[in-house]
Amino acid sequence: MKSHIRTIVTPKILFYGIEPGSPKGQALAELCRAQNILWEEVPSHRLGDPLGLLAGLSGFSPSAAPWEKETPAREAMVFCGLEEKTVRQLLSKMTQQSLQVELKAVMTAHNQKWPFGALLGELEKEHLALHQK
Repeated sequence: MKSHIRTIVTPKILFYGIEPGSPKGQALAELCRAQNILWEEVPSHRLGDPLGLLAGLSGFSPSAAPWEKETPAREAMVFCGLEEKTVRQLLSKMTQQSLQVELKAVMTAHNQKWPFGALLGELEKEHLALHQK
């Protein structure tokens, strides 16, 4: 049986490590508003929650235990329920405005069950592997 992402009512971007009131946070929020996309800063105490829950999907429960693994140090953004064309447009606009966020991912049927912190940990490993000298 093929796995599918549960339907999201409204497209959303989850941010981590980006202060909402900072110039970068405000610029990213404006890009989201212009595309009619919700955005949410995920606080470190929610790193144990499944990505699907944070994205607003039904059928997910908050983590019963606090996140005890390493807290990610890099900024991140996770695209939830956005069409590929929209993601590409946003990334292009971010480049035009010199808005850099090192870790980026798209929610999939596979990773929607992962704790948010685990996803960020995997993104960090990939980032380090790609940028080793």
